[in-house]
Amino acid sequence: MQKTNYKYFIFIIPILIFSGILFPIINIIITTLKFDPSKNNLSKEPKYSYLILSSDDKVLSKLSRKFEINNNKHKIPFLLKYSFVSAEDKRFLEHNGIDLIGLSRAFISNIKSGYLKEGGSTITQQVARIIFLNNDISFQRKIKEILISLILDFRYSKDQILKLYLNNIYLGSGAYGINEASQVYFGKLINELTLSEIALITGLAPAPSIYSPYENLELAIKNRNQILESMYLDGYISISDRNKALNEKIILNYQSNNNMLNDELLINFIIEETNNKIKEINKYKFLRIKSSINKNWQESGQKISASIKPNNMELALLSIESHTGLIRTMITSKNPSLNEFNRVNSSIRPLGSTFKIITYAAALIDGIKLSDKFEDLPNCWEDYCPKNFSEEYRGEISLIESFKSSSNIVPIKISKKIGIKKVINLANAFGLGYKQKFEEVSSLAIGSYGDNLLNITNAYSVINSNGEIYEPSTLEKVETFNGKSIWENKFISKKILDIKVNNNLKKLLGQSVADGTGIAASIKGEKIYGKTGTSDGNRDLWFIGSIKNLTTGVWLGFDENKESNLSSGNAAYLWKKFITKIFNLNIKQ
Repeated sequence: MQKTNYKYFIFIIPILIFSGILFPIINIIITTLKFDPSKNNLSKEPKYSYLILSSDDKVLSKLSRKFEINNNKHKIPFLLKYSFVSAEDKRFLEHNGIDLIGLSRAFISNIKSGYLKEGGSTITQQVARIIFLNNDISFQRKIKEILISLILDFRYSKDQILKLYLNNIYLGSGAYGINEASQVYFGKLINELTLSEIALITGLAPAPSIYSPYENLELAIKNRNQILESMYLDGYISISDRNKALNEKIILNYQSNNNMLNDELLINFIIEETNNKIKEINKYKFLRIKSSINKNWQESGQKISASIKPNNMELALLSIESHTGLIRTMITSKNPSLNEFNRVNSSIRPLGSTFKIITYAAALIDGIKLSDKFEDLPNCWEDYCPKNFSEEYRGEISLIESFKSSSNIVPIKISKKIGIKKVINLANAFGLGYKQKFEEVSSLAIGSYGDNLLNITNAYSVINSNGEIYEPSTLEKVETFNGKSIWENKFISKKILDIKVNNNLKKLLGQSVADGTGIAASIKGEKIYGKTGTSDGNRDLWFIGSIKNLTTGVWLGFDENKESNLSSGNAAYLWKKFITKIFNLNIKQ
């Protein structure tokens, strides 16, 4: 704890009285005194550093944890510490929160100009502004900032204050804190940064948008060079260190050979699953996370997805390895760098005809055969009078023909014959009906209720794994920094369909793609099992299909739930483009 110089309080009290804000300041004082730095974390980042690898050991993401404020063993690296001290506040280790020399110079300049022209802010004052105040330009805010800084300096050590600063300072490109900046600009952990990279990041502090290397690399390097010179003159680095750093070529994250994925929602999904799987997660300071994501497939899917028209239409794509439940691809948006919503697991949309496979499965379990006949003619159930999508009716047709043509009439007749409750119970066993609780209504049989892409894709994956349901996962294993195993996926499954029923469901899905509504997904010479789905007004366009040991689901639609001019055939064709790309198949028929 630093000893404060009480003359600073003597200096500040007349100003408070003169400015007429003494009483509002009392609230600021109470808030500052109650402040607990150990609980300060303006982001939702985990409390551990991590390295996330793809299924083939390529780097997807890495991020250092924030500095632990009350942990003296969690030290700030020497070069990082003194880079910011040299550039931002040379007298940081000497003053008591405010630098009277700098403050006086700024005060005189502001009086002469008639407005707040200079800040004269110390690192402590910047912490006060970041955590307790805002960036309003006013004398009142400046006075509050000074008072908070004095209290902070009185209560906390210099290292604690500097940790708060480095944890929370905005450094551009969405990076809050040095740990995020290290990731965003260089794809590195903090302790992997070179002196040159540290100096460049430090140079972002005064004006991140101006000095951003992504916007103006030449200016960023010029600023880096000035900081390196300052560190040399202040005695923190040698002349050889300075010269080596000056000559080092800056290689930004996107320029590296092992650039990371630019999908924060996917990374957050992996981290959240990790946190749920690991007991006593807070005792680990570093985790090496082996994910199930195939990086090449992920990047291919993202490129294909970005081309979808119209521009404001959104997309989600998910691939699950059927015999393990491992998620190999998760596309959350057409533009993941701007995406703030995970459409794979957070978007609950009407499933349309993709749900019909559950109704037909319930029929087969109840003893109905594929050859059994049902009337496909207009019908009403009380005041509910559904129509077939094409408004074509085929009279008496078999179960397999009704599925191939995606009849709306037959599934409802099936549910009435066997009981809608059996359909709901089976849907629950498939993992459906928990995001939006199913009710015993006729329209349920044809997909009027909603769920997410993750659950409906995993439901179809059950059929591709001979009736075994797995918990979908983005994790293969989790280890410590030294390679010690913490958790490993055991691929536990549960049998929910017998082989005969499962094979008949494959026949239904195979016919749907071969010459039914899913024909846009067909690939010459390949066995594909899938189904399209469309909600009212073509608001939701689905295709879920399996090939080899992979089940992939595609959803297209507008976030604002507008009608579209596309069809589920567009979703099926997008599925086909993705599959032919990742398996190197010929898309031409």
